[in-house]
Amino acid sequence: MIFDAVIISEFTDIAENNFVFDDLFTTAFCTVFIEVLLFYMCGYRNLKDCIYFSAVNIISNLLLNEFLSKIPNENYWSVVLACEVCVVLLEFALCSYWIESDRKRLFKVLVFTNCVSFLTGVIYYFII
Repeated sequence: MIFDAVIISEFTDIAENNFVFDDLFTTAFCTVFIEVLLFYMCGYRNLKDCIYFSAVNIISNLLLNEFLSKIPNENYWSVVLACEVCVVLLEFALCSYWIESDRKRLFKVLVFTNCVSFLTGVIYYFII
C-alpha cells in the first residue's frame, strides 16, 4: 500500500506539472500574439524587430508566470503589478539594445502593449 501511494502521487505530480507547463505556454503564446500585433500596429514593421520583440516577450512572460506561480495569495495583485513594472523595464532594456528607435516612443509602446496584454489577462482570469 505504501508503494502504491508513492506511485500515484508521482503520477499526480507529473500530471499537475504538465498542466502547469501547458498553461504557461498557452499564456505566453496569447501574450506574444497580443503584444506583437500591437507592436506592429504601433509602427514597428521591421520583421527582425518583431521577431526580437517576440523572443523578449516569451522569455519575460515565462519568467514572470513561473515566479507568480510561487507567490502566496495574500498580496498577489500587488506583487503582480510590481512584477509587471519590472517586465516593462526589462523589455525596454533588452529592446532598446537591439531595436533602433526613439527610446521615448519605444518605452511608450512597451507600456501600452503590456497594459493591454495585462488587462486582457485580467479579463480572461475573471471570466475563466
